[in-house]
Amino acid sequence: MAREAVSLLGVEDPRARVLEIGFGPGLGIVALTGLLPAGEVIGVDPSEVSHRHAEARNAAAISRGNVVLLSGTAQALPLLDEHCDAAIFVDNLHFWPDPLEGLSEIRRVLRPGAPVVCAFTPPSGGPPSGLRRLFATAGFVDIEESVSANGSLLRAVHPSSV
Repeated sequence: MAREAVSLLGVEDPRARVLEIGFGPGLGIVALTGLLPAGEVIGVDPSEVSHRHAEARNAAAISRGNVVLLSGTAQALPLLDEHCDAAIFVDNLHFWPDPLEGLSEIRRVLRPGAPVVCAFTPPSGGPPSGLRRLFATAGFVDIEESVSANGSLLRAVHPSSV
């Protein structure tokens, strides 16, 4: 699902700066660094265990400076405004204490026109009801939902004018 979600982002600039929230063992980071050889992947996750696994899996990219792993949550991203060109998160929205606050924070760190992809695998229980409405309430536009053999995906865009 991580590879599918990364593909759906549609990031074409190999120097882009992409955020992954809740990176877990780092599989999405691997997919993103393959797509962005000159870019930067910023992972944010509160779990020390996830950091250890992702650091081991992505050690070479971290040492090259292509990957930065930060401790944090979707509700309090340790990033400047409009810092990222895209964002992705897989199987973790349902763990956020306040999904609307998290999406608003993601919108803050995305540059105008930047895409975001949210994905759910079947073992996660799938997307919550009202997902499209949640993204719209957070201010995202061009919201598209899709289903694949791997699960459910939603792609949205930060509006070009804020």
